[in-house]
Formats: sequence, C-alpha cells, structure tokens
Amino acid sequence: MSMAIYGNHLIGLGLLVILCLRIGLLRSPQIMVICMMVAIIFAGVCWVTQLQLAQSTNQKTLTVKIYPDTAKVDGANLAFIAKPEGADQKMVFYARLKDKGQQHLFMNEVKPIVVEAAGKVSDFLPATNLNQFDARKYYHHQKICHAFLVENFHIKGSPPKLSIIDRIHIIRSIFNHYCGRLPETLGIYATGLISGYRPNNFFDEMTGVKRLGLLHIFSISGMHVAYFLSIIDQLMAWLGISRFRKAVIAILFLGGYFIFSGGSPGLLRAVIMAIIVIINRVFKLGFSQLDIWSGSLMINLLILPETMFLMGVQLSYGLSLGLIASEKLSYIKQTVILNLLTVPILLFNIYEWHFLSVAVNLVVLPIFGRVIFPLVIVGVVSGLVGTMLIRPIDWFLHVFNDGLNTISQLPGMVVFGKPSLIIVLVMVTLTLLLAISDRRHSKRIMVGLLLTYLVSFCWIHFPRYGEVTMFDIGQGDSFLIREPFNRSVTLIDTGGKVQFASEAWQRGTQKYQAKRLSINYLKSIGISKIDNLCVSHQDADHCGDLPAYIQEMDIGRILVPLGMDKNPGFMKRIADRRQTTKLLCVNDEMRVVGLPAEIYHPYLAGKGENHDSMVLGTQKGGLSWLFTGDLDRPGELDTIARHHGLTADVLKVGHHGSKTASDPQFISAIKPRIALISAGRNNRYGHPNDETLVTLKQHNVRIYNTQKQGMVRYIYRNNTGHFKTVLKGNEGNLE
Repeated sequence: MSMAIYGNHLIGLGLLVILCLRIGLLRSPQIMVICMMVAIIFAGVCWVTQLQLAQSTNQKTLTVKIYPDTAKVDGANLAFIAKPEGADQKMVFYARLKDKGQQHLFMNEVKPIVVEAAGKVSDFLPATNLNQFDARKYYHHQKICHAFLVENFHIKGSPPKLSIIDRIHIIRSIFNHYCGRLPETLGIYATGLISGYRPNNFFDEMTGVKRLGLLHIFSISGMHVAYFLSIIDQLMAWLGISRFRKAVIAILFLGGYFIFSGGSPGLLRAVIMAIIVIINRVFKLGFSQLDIWSGSLMINLLILPETMFLMGVQLSYGLSLGLIASEKLSYIKQTVILNLLTVPILLFNIYEWHFLSVAVNLVVLPIFGRVIFPLVIVGVVSGLVGTMLIRPIDWFLHVFNDGLNTISQLPGMVVFGKPSLIIVLVMVTLTLLLAISDRRHSKRIMVGLLLTYLVSFCWIHFPRYGEVTMFDIGQGDSFLIREPFNRSVTLIDTGGKVQFASEAWQRGTQKYQAKRLSINYLKSIGISKIDNLCVSHQDADHCGDLPAYIQEMDIGRILVPLGMDKNPGFMKRIADRRQTTKLLCVNDEMRVVGLPAEIYHPYLAGKGENHDSMVLGTQKGGLSWLFTGDLDRPGELDTIARHHGLTADVLKVGHHGSKTASDPQFISAIKPRIALISAGRNNRYGHPNDETLVTLKQHNVRIYNTQKQGMVRYIYRNNTGHFKTVLKGNEGNLE
C-alpha cells in the first residue's frame, strides 16, 4: 500500500491486488476484517501525514535548538536538522558561519545550542538531472518538506533545562569528541560502529568498505543492536536482575541507543524488532521470526510510511528477511543469499557492484563480529584507563582497513547501470525463492536469476538509441554525446565550481559535484569508459571536476585546445590521470580519428582562455550541432570567416548566454533553430544576458535553458529524434 500511495502507482496497485487475492484465498472472515481495519488505519495515517507535510510557515525568524552531534560543519558552512519552536515538522537549516569562533563553538560544544535564526523558508529543488540524488524526495521520506536558508543568526546559549533526549545527545557529543582524540583509524571505527557518526574524512579513509559493499556493517543496524544487547544482558545476568526488570531495562536501553546512534530510519527496524522479541519472550506470545519481522514492518509503516523508499531501510528489511528465509542453510550459502539480496537494491541506487564483495563478506563478517567489534570496544575503554593497548589496536585496524582498500582496487568493479524497478522486484523475488526452494527447483531459479541479470545488463549497455545530453551542473558546461550501442562516448567539458578567494578556515572538504550529477548519470546508463573527453578551455566551471572523472572513469583521450598543455594550473588537474589516458592538443586543422566531431576552433596556440575555446561540430539524429565553450564574439566571427558556410541546427550558446558571446552576425551565419544555454540559477553574473536572449528570439531560435528545463536530452535513432527535459519548463519545450 505504501508503494501504491507514495511510489510507483502501477506496481503498487499490482502488489496490492496480489495481497488482496492472497487474503481472499485464506477464506478467513476474521483475517479479512483485521486486514481491512489495518488498511483503514494506514490510509488514515498517510492522510494525516500528508496534511502535516503540506503545512508551511512564512516566519522569517525562527528559534531552534541545535544538537552539535548532528550538525555538519564544513569550513564556513553549517547544516543541521531541527524542529523550530512552535512547529510540527522538522526543517533542514543551511547557514554560513561568520568567524572561526562560531566554527569552533559548533565543532566543540557538547550541550544543545539555542539559536534565533533569521532568513527564509525554501522548498527543496527537485532533481534536475536524470538519476540524480533527489534531496526533495529523500527528506520528504523522512517527513521533512522545507529548508530554511539562514541569513544571520543570534546564539542564545544552552537551554536552561535539559531533557532526557538532550542529555543523550550530550553523551553522544562527548563520545564523538573523545573518539576524535583517539588514533585516526580507531576513532573512525569507534564512531562508525558505536555512535553512527561519520566524520568528513570517513569515505576518504574507508574507500574499500564503500567499494566492496560493506557499508551495511557501519550503518548501525540489527547486528549492532544484538551485539550491545548481549553485553547488557550479560551484565544484568551477573547482577542477578529478574527477567521482567531485564526486559524493561533492555527496552529503555534500546530507546536510548536509538537516539545515541543518530536515530537513522534503518535502525528503527532493528529497534522495533528487538523490542517485539523481548516482549514475545517475556509474555511467551509464541511469535515466529516472520511474525516479528512483519510486525516491525507494519509499525514502521505507521510511524514513517515513506522510509521504505530509502536504500538503508530497504537493505535493513531485505537482509533481515533474508536471514529468516535462509536460516536453515549453511553459513556460506546464507552469506551468498544475503549478498544476492543486496545486489538489486545497490544497483538500483548506486549502479555498480564489485564481484569480490561476496567473497569479502564471507571472510569479513565473522571477523567483524569476533575480532573487530571487541577490539574497537577494548580500544575505546583502554583510552579511558591507559594507552598501552591503543596503538597496537589502531595498527591492527589500520592494516585491516588498508587490506580492504587494496582488495577494492583489484579488477572486479562492474558498472552495471540502473535496472528498472520491475526488474529489481523480479531479482529480489527470485533470490528469496532461491533461499527457500529445494535442490530440484533451485537450479531453475538460479538460471532464471542469472538470465535476468544478463538480459538487464545487455539492455542497459547496448542501447539501440544514441543521445546528445546537456547536463544541468549549475554555472558551467558539460555535454554528453553517446552513439547507439555505446559505439562511442564523448564528453565535452566536466563542469565545476569556481573557487572565490576565502580564508583557510572557510574552505571545507573538496567535493566534486560531478560525482552526484553527471558521473552518477553515466554510471546509471552503464558507462564506465569515456573515449574522448574534450575540454573547451581552462576555466573551472568547464574543467574543475576533471579530477573526479579521472578518479571514477576510464578515459581514453583528453583533448584540449592547442597550447593548453603549457598551462600549469590545468596540468595540475590531470596530474593523476592513468598512463593509458592520452593528452591530445588540437586546432581546427586537425582531424582526430575516432572523435565523432569536427574541430572549428582554435587555430592558434593559446593558454586556454575564453578566446582560445575549442569549438566542436557534429551530426547526430538528423541535426547538426555546434558547441562553442566560452568563445567570445571576435572568436565567433573568426570561426565563420575561416569556415565558410558553417551552419548548425542546434547551437550551444557561448559563455552561458553572456553578452560577450552570440554576436548577431554569428547567429545570422550559423542559422540555428534551437539554442542550448547552460547556466546556474540565480547566478551572480546574470547569465543568460537579456541582450543575448533578444538576439536569439529575433532569429526565431527556440531556447532550452538548464535554469528552467534542467537536464536536456536529445534521444535519437538513425536520423530522427526528440528532446526530453527533466523539468517541465515551458520555454523551448518541444514535447
């Protein structure tokens, strides 16, 4: 029902019909009445939830309580989730810190901080690129619909009275600060496995954990809950506490630990199941494991009905159901089944999977339970009483972590792409059937499962159509030219953020937005190799994210304008490229074999500035295309003077629509029918300029603008195609 209300309506209704048929076949009036009552209650909860989420506030000043252990400080940027005084729903707050004193306060304070914030309420922008991380949906699934953009704030201090929740957050802050003073690897493992906190350098240090699919170990879940409950149970047994009191203490501990470990939606499942298990044991209710799992699911749906669309929650419920379904299998078979259950969910969300992850899980999971967990706890306790054991424990963890990082770099990472939701459901269903089937049927199911993966892989990797895509990367340029069956993949520019002058404390961790935008899209359509990466010129908004592509993609050639290889700033960006990646400097007299485009500019060697921009032209899907980078007006006139008769049906407007480009003579000569403008929303430069828009409209040119349409794709086959936009802006939309 959750799927039918919040997700894919057709699939949701189909699953609902199957459920109704199943209930009907039981022919039990009692079960039918109970199911109808539960359905009515759930529908009512969903209706009330929707009413609550629809509420908004126009207040420009809000008073909020910030828990330092949940606030994210990255340079001068502060982000936190809080419920304003007098409000029913939480908001995400974004603020800019004024000085190092404020930064120090939010990074080192342990008590809650009451702040009076002035600013404006804003809706989350939907995902503007296909398969981009959708912040609006992500927060909506957690009952958060609005952000508050803080313009200035006044710190009022700590609250006069501290609640139990406040005190738990204080304990978590103290613990995280303590772990921050431990040796680096031990500290990261301690916060990751005990408090669920991930410092800014977590993913830099834990690349192997991420690539090998071991993040579920560091996502506080049932394994952690069971581990700590066993410790608590043993302590209470030593103290001779009665069974009922043990149950009460355990339930209180679960509630406290849920808050202490960050209160993630994925952990909610483990906590609810643990509480039901305790109640079932104390009152001898006779619930089976499947009953407990189902009860947990129903309660979760009543509390947070949309969290089932979060990957962490899907993995939590999927793995716990897999454990129940495969309980009679051997350890090796059970581990394989559990890994196979995670694969469809991972592919649907992150599009890649490492072949070695199954083997690594077989070895690592027992080590974590029997060695790593105890060592981390011993290391944390040792830090309180002495330092003798800390160094050897940190050394062991460091060697273990380096081993995972090394293994993750071995061949085996498969960029599978994003299978459809129906295919994912088929994969999960077949895997569960494999867990419960006998030998006679398991072979057929395995063959069916392998065929499903193979057909899905081929469908994604060998598409019958090609595309020319303009990514919405904000203020910058990035374009993809992909030929049918992936015969050739060419990228023109990577985008990137321009770094303005700032003090050292204001600069946070370096993040490449291409990883969550354009690279994410490429992986979702099964692309792991770029044959030609063309850099129009040196500006950061065109090639600033090039290091991210070098890290994440196999690049055949990097093409740059003639002379740009003498630019030390640019060469620093590509210093880490693989030895197999060739650097090629080009001008308009060169014909590059394997490049599905012609070069029209530059004709002289330069430093890679705007007037040196590489201009590329191509024929795709019955249309001629021209990409001009940031070429200025004199460069445009030089280009048409050197290449008589140059025309284009589709023009990538130069310099994001600035008036320094798009000379009327150039537009008259090129005769474009469609213009593509890539510019950031509310950018400081005022792009696209009104003068440019007037020029284009005077020549009857239809405009696609990332500010209004987001990602723009031209999907073609042979000599015909059509434009598709992610946002349904009106201007220039041909659909």
